[in-house]
Amino acid sequence: MLGNTIGILLSRREWNKLNRANFDLETSFYHYAKKGEELNLEVVFIPINNISITEGKAEAIVIKNNTIIHKGMVNIPSIIYNPTKFNRKINIKMIRELSQHPNVHLINEHHVLKDKYVFDIIQSQPELQKYVNNEIYQTDSSITFYLLGQKNMKQQWEVFIIFAKDLDEKKYSYEDAYQLINNNHTEKENKNVLLNEISQNILSIIQYYYPGLNEIGLQFILNQDGEVTLKSFCTKKSIEKDLFGWNQQLWKKIVEWPIELAYEIKLKNEYLKEINNQNEHENDKFQPSLYLEGTDYHVWVKFEPFQDDEMIIKVPKGILKNKLNQLYDIQFGVKKETCVYFISKETAYLRNNCYEYPLVIFVSSSLVERMRIPLNLVYQLKISNEKIMIGPTIGFLLGEKNQLYNPEYMKKFSDRFGKYEKFGGLAIAFSTRSIDWNEKIVYGMIYDPKQKKWIYNSAPIPSTLYRRNFHQNKKTIKQLRDITENQLFNSHHFKKSDLYNLREDLEISDHLPETHILDDMDKLIEFINLKQKVILKPVSLSRGRGIFIIEKNKEELEGFILYDYRKKYRVRHLLSDSIALHDMLESLGIFKQNYLFQTYIPLLNVNERPFDVRVVMQKYKKNKWVCSGIECRIAGENEDLTNIARGGKAMTLEEVIQDSGKNLSYSKIKNKMLLICHDFCDLMDKKEEHYAEFGLDIALDEQGYPWLLEANIFPSFKGFKDIDFEMYLKIRYQPLFYAVKLQGFDVLEEESVFDEVYNQNQ
Repeated sequence: MLGNTIGILLSRREWNKLNRANFDLETSFYHYAKKGEELNLEVVFIPINNISITEGKAEAIVIKNNTIIHKGMVNIPSIIYNPTKFNRKINIKMIRELSQHPNVHLINEHHVLKDKYVFDIIQSQPELQKYVNNEIYQTDSSITFYLLGQKNMKQQWEVFIIFAKDLDEKKYSYEDAYQLINNNHTEKENKNVLLNEISQNILSIIQYYYPGLNEIGLQFILNQDGEVTLKSFCTKKSIEKDLFGWNQQLWKKIVEWPIELAYEIKLKNEYLKEINNQNEHENDKFQPSLYLEGTDYHVWVKFEPFQDDEMIIKVPKGILKNKLNQLYDIQFGVKKETCVYFISKETAYLRNNCYEYPLVIFVSSSLVERMRIPLNLVYQLKISNEKIMIGPTIGFLLGEKNQLYNPEYMKKFSDRFGKYEKFGGLAIAFSTRSIDWNEKIVYGMIYDPKQKKWIYNSAPIPSTLYRRNFHQNKKTIKQLRDITENQLFNSHHFKKSDLYNLREDLEISDHLPETHILDDMDKLIEFINLKQKVILKPVSLSRGRGIFIIEKNKEELEGFILYDYRKKYRVRHLLSDSIALHDMLESLGIFKQNYLFQTYIPLLNVNERPFDVRVVMQKYKKNKWVCSGIECRIAGENEDLTNIARGGKAMTLEEVIQDSGKNLSYSKIKNKMLLICHDFCDLMDKKEEHYAEFGLDIALDEQGYPWLLEANIFPSFKGFKDIDFEMYLKIRYQPLFYAVKLQGFDVLEEESVFDEVYNQNQ
């Protein structure tokens, strides 16, 4: 990657225009190049359609002395500015790849925001609701004010009122436009402040959903009554177009801004590289040793900041053995830095050190800012020979539609934190679209244990990630697995087809019903004729969705009965023969989807209502699985499917075995089921993926023999709420306990506290 170069990303059309030297000295192209020369920064123009990520190359041209110079294929610049809104999927994909490249800093992953999505986000904030109205009524006296937000090096938004327009598209300065509405000078200043304040608040919220956005225009309506309403968003380019020829000086200022930002990024990168080189040199001299050399120990801490431009942490005497102030590595999430440790004279008294009584550690403001440490939380400090870790840090990995997620949505996750005081630390929920790969930080919502609610904030990419959605880019998931050293669990969406692929594994093959992929109608008909009754399931769906049952019609020799369970009520189709069955399945769109079919198992029943068993298996620690709970789901009246949403109910395993009317042993059946479940989970640990939670659906046939029907990577636990609420909560807590232990931090029992005084002289 080119370190002293900024690339300007162009569309094919813009590239061709520039390539033909079809520009004058007042275009943005010229000013990009001229500003680059002033800052000793080479500006190269690269077309989006001729970039090779795998080779690290891109076609480029430069402008020097008002002349176009072709450079051929060059290394991809380490800083790229994207001034263009791209619509084609192939170009959007390239933008995404550049934004996720570890050696590329992309300015502007996004350019335009869909008003509907953003308005929904803004309206979720009570303090901003009054400024958003989807049905704006403009009068003849209404004025539209255009503001531009640009994000600086510190990821903070700077907002400027650029101009205003009346209904005739005539442009005004802010002062002239406001006089058309109101001549009150004081009120004019107040509205100026208000517009900036509203814009700052809106952009601060948007930052958590679109961190790759670096510049955006906002349009506000201001009427004679003084009411301010957000009208829409626009691109910086559209603002440039309006400014060109109206206010050349202001146009030039906003055109040159990305080059100035790129220059600041370049200086910062050079500074960090120099610091890292110095740290490596200093670390060769000093080999820090701890009080307990060769072992890890943990201290509960709370951080207090003090003002300093250096990255400093002040550690009480006894925590570290060293008397010298020296460099030491610190890690928070995946973010690692080297900072100076000062050993203070005070001894660290750790009697009763726990979540409620943390040790106060003083850290510099520079360290807090660089490491993105939220100061309102209690952490554990894990001290080892190599480094000090702040944690634990847990991420809830949400889907790519980040506009759907807000503090209201996150309320359903809050019951997972009933035992938060056992581990403390940071928990942040975020979308894959809200990751700053260059800084290794995420924008999302952090759980505040005191207020028991979710608050917008940013933090490093957490050390452990709990995947809560499976609609994400596979490449992004791989990046997160790599950066967390495979501590992203539930990394793969385990589907019915994955279970089908285990049919040759001896550990569980005897407990898998005969299953086939639906790719040949003749095979399906042959299977129905052999088994008399089969079940048809979609490969990718779970929780009873998309299911059909097909059986032979005993009253009609060639006939079939198809039961459709996709809706709330079962639909029954009587079909005269296999051709009619084929036509019906085709009309239902089954052949356009991925389906499988398997033996229908006559289930053990309670009061003539079938049931199946949900066994929740969760990781306790690495390679150790535990059964967290068992529930039985009884089918509704006249139902074949054991779905609580279809009128079913939950019972305990012991209750259903007892009420089945069969002479079956509860303990033998339970032990046999658990053996199968452990065999399955142990088998999963031999795979490349990282699993930590399964809802295993077991069918007991009329003889009590267990069949493994489905393995849900994203199981529902609703039935446990009714039969054992305490068990339900334990199931909800366990993934967080596992995430903590993966990082090497403690999950304390209620009676466990530290009862020691660490003293360097002991």
